[in-house]
Amino acid sequence: MGRLKRPVINPFVRMQCCMPLQVADALKDPRFENNPLVTGDPRIRFYAGMPLITEDGTGLGSLCVIDTKPRPELSASQLSILKHLADLVMARIMSLRERSFIDATTGLLNSERLANDVFLMQERTDYANVILVDVFVLSYVKDVVKALGFSFFNQLMVETTRRLQGFLPSGTHLYKASQTRFAVMIEDADGDLCESLSTGLLEALRDPILCDGIPIQTQAAVGLLPLHPGVADHSNWLRLAISASDYARSLSDNWAWFRLELDRAHQRSFALLGGIASALAADDQFRLEYQPKLSMVDGRLTGVEALLRWTHPELGRVGPAEFIPLAEKTALVHSLSLWVMEEALRQISDWRSQGLELTVSINISAGDLESPVFVERLQQAMQRLDVAPQWLELEFTESVLIRNPGVVNKQLMRLRDIGVKVAIDDFGTGYSNWSYLRQIDASGLKLDKSFVDGLQANTADRHMAQTIIELAHKLGFRVIAEGVETQEDYDLLASWGCDEVQGYLIAKPMPPESLFNWLAQRPELTAN
Repeated sequence: MGRLKRPVINPFVRMQCCMPLQVADALKDPRFENNPLVTGDPRIRFYAGMPLITEDGTGLGSLCVIDTKPRPELSASQLSILKHLADLVMARIMSLRERSFIDATTGLLNSERLANDVFLMQERTDYANVILVDVFVLSYVKDVVKALGFSFFNQLMVETTRRLQGFLPSGTHLYKASQTRFAVMIEDADGDLCESLSTGLLEALRDPILCDGIPIQTQAAVGLLPLHPGVADHSNWLRLAISASDYARSLSDNWAWFRLELDRAHQRSFALLGGIASALAADDQFRLEYQPKLSMVDGRLTGVEALLRWTHPELGRVGPAEFIPLAEKTALVHSLSLWVMEEALRQISDWRSQGLELTVSINISAGDLESPVFVERLQQAMQRLDVAPQWLELEFTESVLIRNPGVVNKQLMRLRDIGVKVAIDDFGTGYSNWSYLRQIDASGLKLDKSFVDGLQANTADRHMAQTIIELAHKLGFRVIAEGVETQEDYDLLASWGCDEVQGYLIAKPMPPESLFNWLAQRPELTAN
């Protein structure tokens, strides 16, 4: 390939300012006689150009007449015609520009115009704020569109626009910032004025919006963002304003100023979510640690729970309580479950080759039990690694039962038929609906750590834990208490007939090699 050549800038346009430029013969003009556009193609000799300038003084170029042979300069009448044509071109350009800045549905200035105005505002002053009004939650918008159609939603946005414009002071620009968001930009205003305007906007949206005779209740939240240097720049202001409005939804007042620490948390969450796929492909980030479970009847080891751990290459150790909820919002959670399942089965196989037979419990998500894929992959992996089903137990939370109990129970029955044990995890923190327990084919129930923590200080927790154990036994469940850290809690749970115990009082989660050594020092735990 040949070397890239520097682009040639039209010298006639470059030398124009606000006045028309005429060159009768470029070869005789010292300014242009050696220019490649004159000495080479297109061999310009004559040039007459009228500058195209916006109202704010920005030069866009020129409307010009050129020829390849010398000509006399244009007369005054000819220049007048050229100027008239240039004015028409500028009018058309500005019309297209304005049209591209208008939201077609509401007639408001759109997000592109808002971004442009934010840029200009930040160039002009250090004291400005954006007020972002998020009127509807996106999930609700989907429901509205499904039930009433997209044209109804568009009309709803029109009615919302009227409601907001009816409140705003005259002359205040209202922008359509996104599908469900509106924005107002305030210059040289103190915080009190912005907060007052925000509460007023929320009040204006408090009553339902009537659209085609149907009252629609908003779920408005307002985020306030200072456009100060060091807070928001030209590229990230909308993201930060959305962060503020999202945070406002969690507050009773439904409005909030942008908080830098929240944005950092969002950035971290995004980095973690983006890193899960890479971690699954790597061999040195995810690992399993194992926490022993003991029988409260005879003190023997009943099994271990496999707990997922992540060492991120930049962020270091990341706890499962942080990254698993993020994964559960995406399809990545299924890949995580399959990775844990494969790794746990491989570990069971390794331990059995060393003469250690242990039941390993793993946690699975709601989605894993709403499709036959996980159970099929599990059967294939057990066959490939020669692991008998009785050495594996699957733990799932109560929330799984609510989403689709019929489908879930069908998959649980498949697991039971092939010999895999099933336990309900974190019982007591979710719906705790005993009617579901009568329908679900599970054998174990894990009492949540929150009840265990309150056994000594909270009478209600004590009564609740004892009642759960008694009722679970009557329904045929074995009960495992997790998070046991003190001997007092252990003794109390044992007196109520709790079957198994797990927690720091027994042992912390540990790598497989450490568990092997831990058991070697406690032969009584595995004695027959």
